[in-house]
Amino acid sequence: MKRFFISQHPTFGSYKNPVAYKIEQSPYYFWWLALTLNEEYLELCAAASKGIKVKDSPIHKVFADFGDVRYEGDKHKAFANWWRRKANDTETMGEYLFAEPVAATKVMLVDDAEAAKQSANDASSLLINIPKNLTRKQIDKALDNIFCKELSFEKGRQTRNPTRSNARYSLSKPAKAHSLKSAFSIIEAEREALAIGKKLSNVQLADKVGLKVEISRATRAEQDGLAEYEIYLLSTTVSRKKKLANTAIASAAKGIFP
Repeated sequence: MKRFFISQHPTFGSYKNPVAYKIEQSPYYFWWLALTLNEEYLELCAAASKGIKVKDSPIHKVFADFGDVRYEGDKHKAFANWWRRKANDTETMGEYLFAEPVAATKVMLVDDAEAAKQSANDASSLLINIPKNLTRKQIDKALDNIFCKELSFEKGRQTRNPTRSNARYSLSKPAKAHSLKSAFSIIEAEREALAIGKKLSNVQLADKVGLKVEISRATRAEQDGLAEYEIYLLSTTVSRKKKLANTAIASAAKGIFP
């Protein structure tokens, strides 16, 4: 059965040679990337690989679910391999972590105790007891009251709202992949520069990743020193994006994103 993802799941083009821009259209990719950039999580991956016992804490729980995310070489290939890795006998990592649980797709009579127990424990189903001695009118009225209280029949945008997800892990709020991409590109560029002893300014980081700011015609007309204003905008935009990425990196190790 094909699993359903509330947020955009990644497509690859080819698992052996995945297409970067296809993968980067999914916020789940940046969730994984955030973990690969979290030093505390990477230290846990290294410790676990040496047989050190995993403790009972939020980051250890995340590790128990997401596993070792360390990689060498191409990060998009690494993500494709991780996404398709078996989490258990029936699910890949992507399905296990982010897909909605398999839900009942038809109305049916529950006629045995085991089926009743399963329905009662299924968050996507509603188990109702109907005494046979009631009239149809009484039953209809009772069902209407239960439906009004327990069910909401929604269409459109709300059905894609991650806050309505029943997956093991879901986005804390709707997130646009292109915003995540630019934020993580800036953080990666900054870390690459620091690794070789360089400290780049916000404007240099913007130039490095090709970030531009849009200035309206009216604003251009109002600004005497347009070059200085553009530098100011670039710097504040980079600062905002760095904060977004750094917060996401820290939160990912707690099972929260972005």
